[in-house]
Amino acid sequence: MDLACHQCQPTKHGPDHLNFSDKVMMLPSNLYSTYRQYKHDTDVVASWLAQTGKTLGCTAELIASNSASPANASLKSARLKGKARKAAKSHAAAEAHWQAKGLSERQKYVLALKNFVPLAEFIGTKLSEARVVEIPAVVPAAIERAITVRKGFARLLQEHGRVLKLESNEKHSYFVSVLEKVRHILEPLFKDSWVKRALPKLPKTTATANPFDLLEFYDAPGFDLAGDSTGTSKETAKGKGKVDEGVIVDYEAEDSASSLVAFATLFRDVRALRMQVKSLWAAYAKGELSLPSVAVATNTAINIARFMEEDAADSIRLNRDKKTPKEWALFYCQMAASNQGIDVMEPTPGCDINLSAFPMLDESLTISFILLDAWISQARASSEVVTYNGKFGWYDLTIDYDSAPTDVKWQQDKAAFLEVAPQFDLMGRFNTTPPDALPDGLYSDMPVEDELLRGLRLLLTRKEKVLPFWLAFATTIHLDVRRVLGRQSEKPFWAMMRYNMAIDDSITQNLEYYENLTIKGWEQMHGDRQLLKLQSEARWFTENPLYKVIQSTGLLTSRDNKEHTFLKMHPLFCGLWIHYIRTTYHLLATQFERCWGGILYTGHLYNALCNENLINNAARWDDMDLFYRLQGGKDKFFVGAAPTERDNYHKQLCMMMGFSATSFIASTRNKTRKLVPTKAGPRSLVAQGRVSSMFHNQYRPSMEGIKLSVDDVQAILNKKSPNSQKTPQATPSQLIHQLALDIEAEIPETSVDYLAMHRQCWDFLRSLEGAVDPYFRRVAGPGWIEREHQLPFVVGYIFSTVLDPAGGESKMTEFLVLASKVYNEVVAPYRKDVTYFLETIQDYDKMLSHPEDRYLGPMLNELSLGEPEEEEWVDSEFEEMMEYDREMDAMCREFDWILDEEPEDRTGADFRPNDSPLDLRLREGFGPGESFRDPYAEPGEPVTISVEAMQRWVRVSRALERNPLAVSQKDAEWFRLVLRSPEFQNTRQRADRERHA
Repeated sequence: MDLACHQCQPTKHGPDHLNFSDKVMMLPSNLYSTYRQYKHDTDVVASWLAQTGKTLGCTAELIASNSASPANASLKSARLKGKARKAAKSHAAAEAHWQAKGLSERQKYVLALKNFVPLAEFIGTKLSEARVVEIPAVVPAAIERAITVRKGFARLLQEHGRVLKLESNEKHSYFVSVLEKVRHILEPLFKDSWVKRALPKLPKTTATANPFDLLEFYDAPGFDLAGDSTGTSKETAKGKGKVDEGVIVDYEAEDSASSLVAFATLFRDVRALRMQVKSLWAAYAKGELSLPSVAVATNTAINIARFMEEDAADSIRLNRDKKTPKEWALFYCQMAASNQGIDVMEPTPGCDINLSAFPMLDESLTISFILLDAWISQARASSEVVTYNGKFGWYDLTIDYDSAPTDVKWQQDKAAFLEVAPQFDLMGRFNTTPPDALPDGLYSDMPVEDELLRGLRLLLTRKEKVLPFWLAFATTIHLDVRRVLGRQSEKPFWAMMRYNMAIDDSITQNLEYYENLTIKGWEQMHGDRQLLKLQSEARWFTENPLYKVIQSTGLLTSRDNKEHTFLKMHPLFCGLWIHYIRTTYHLLATQFERCWGGILYTGHLYNALCNENLINNAARWDDMDLFYRLQGGKDKFFVGAAPTERDNYHKQLCMMMGFSATSFIASTRNKTRKLVPTKAGPRSLVAQGRVSSMFHNQYRPSMEGIKLSVDDVQAILNKKSPNSQKTPQATPSQLIHQLALDIEAEIPETSVDYLAMHRQCWDFLRSLEGAVDPYFRRVAGPGWIEREHQLPFVVGYIFSTVLDPAGGESKMTEFLVLASKVYNEVVAPYRKDVTYFLETIQDYDKMLSHPEDRYLGPMLNELSLGEPEEEEWVDSEFEEMMEYDREMDAMCREFDWILDEEPEDRTGADFRPNDSPLDLRLREGFGPGESFRDPYAEPGEPVTISVEAMQRWVRVSRALERNPLAVSQKDAEWFRLVLRSPEFQNTRQRADRERHA
């Protein structure tokens, strides 16, 4: 693969295909880019001139305009054909769609540039005669900013334009001269006007070769993009006596933005996005943020860059500019390098680029353009997947990129992209292959496709001639992520695989637990089928049928033919995958709870037990307290404030079941207090993670990218400072940062295992139903609970006893005491399981090391995975604990021969009456007299595992390390059960305490 021929050569194609989608994408109105801010200034001037001139009675010719934007006007200038005609139709349809969602801007009229000066002269004369000055402060500020920025770009063109063959400087100079004339005419009014005191002080600029310096005006605090309601300071309002009505921006200046300005504004925002994304991945590497939150923010940043490019492309098309995004990037690089006396076009001897200009090439995204050009030209020329032959070396995780020499950095970047490019191509082919054409064992409709993967797929399939700027940005982000993570680049893959295993295991347990149970609502939505689909998706990369096809067909070379190469080299995809699996599981689990109601009803009963002081603080149900908090507190979990009186237990439960509160008020209409249903129906637990759910199911190949609405942006920003009175605004980089924080804050809400909690509650209700069955069978008949899905009604029966006029209070007390005993037997031993699972899942996301990591990794080898051999994965504390346990085991064997007595029969040690029942699968493999639980534990102490169980656990773990394929599936499954068992956790905690002591 030759990179030299693709280094910095201009292309002959114009920017006719800057966007892969036929639909016109646009940013929401409350998400503003620098280009929009710049264009807003010229639009404010045009709008104020037109509106004021019309108010003062100017002639119609001065404000005559087409009621279409320049983009639409250019489309109407001639009959369109082919793709252009199709794009125009799509634009009209998209405009109607986005207007319905509140995304489209107000229709604007175009004010001819030649009318600016006559209008200013007319307005100046009229206002001077009337001696009434009503000029909003935004007008002089906008004129000053526009003139200063335009002058700076005109100076750049004068210095660099001829050498770089850029557009003529005449257009810039003419526009500047028009604005200066307008300012000169209106300046006496500005001096006499009260708004002069409100005019912001703009920074002075000197001759510069950096276009970003010219755009620093738009960083001024208080800049309001909306313009429809220009704000005023308190001092201004006091001097004026009233708040000015502002300028309604319904006009725009004719040909107000040049290609250079449009590109510079785009480049500025993309650079800010890149810096923000890099800081997010650095926070992830430090364990401060989780993988999914950073991945979702990164993918959204790439999507926003695509929208911003569409905005800027309109101006480039208007100016009939034929330069490609790659050539604009090269222009910036040449401009920055020329200030340091570097010729970008002169390669370093023995290298395909000028290494002295590498920082500029990297900052301008030219590095990514070179890599994309080199790869895409060869990939399109072949019908097969083009593999990388190692011509430029291989990517080395151990190299510290920041401190490496420039030539090593360039080599690392080439290897980092070219090694994974065949995997991108392969995944793209898989996503576009019809289902009936796939080999056995493969199915299409992959649920996740990140923006980089999508862009490369479309680049290959649609044969686009021009590389879009946003795709180079996506490629640069991929390289940045690999640079930031360094040695940790593969850890996102392991986090993803662990998460898949956890979800797979929970779904398996749930399907087995409810194998013979059905309920109408869950059946109607095909709930089990949806769980099975999610489980198959979670198992997809574990079973990895695509890799098996690659192995059998020899599709990739031996170096590329490594399992999970794509995942290990693409952390962004791993993070999006975790987000998809987690959010889908959360939404399905909450729907499951909505149908069955086990958690909600049990939560009412647990609240009653706590209020009656029947559960001591040491035995509190941490998991249920967690669910109270996740729903927004007890007041949100219940209908209003949580009940504290016995009469209200039953009343609150009935209102939760969908009955009106008026049912409990004696009146002429309801003398018998018959329960009256409400129109809203029964209440249920609410799905959490509003921001996370916005991006659920948005990453499928069939989607066209994330479409953010005004409401979506407001929901993201309002997480930080809720304010329903005002729609917040933000720059793209600010939005991305806040989005990552929002997703991070919602991780506990979306990661908690509702299905596991429901199984706990169902065990409780089952045991409780058996305990109270004799009484209610006698009172309500044998059919008081006809089917098991009615178990939640047991809580209602218990609460209803308070209504019995003959000793209702005492009966309720009796049943609540009985329920507390059942709780202590069934729930108390496992009251923290869901909370522990949540903490574990959160740590997986943040790559924190766990004591069992050393053994989970080798266990994954059984599923054709390989544990990375890195020191970070060795947990020294756990090694010490295991060594301590081995010493204790040897000591026990040494004392066995001293006890001159027959070994006692301990077959029943696992079933002591004071302990919770043991999972029978944990007893498999033990002989007579052997036990999984420690039979010598003192009463009241936490239950730990026995010496025999620890010996077997160590044997299996070592076998998994040596040869995973030699370990039976039965032993591997037993090993996983042990890791989750409370006995094992208690053993770890005891060993830790003894070691510290």
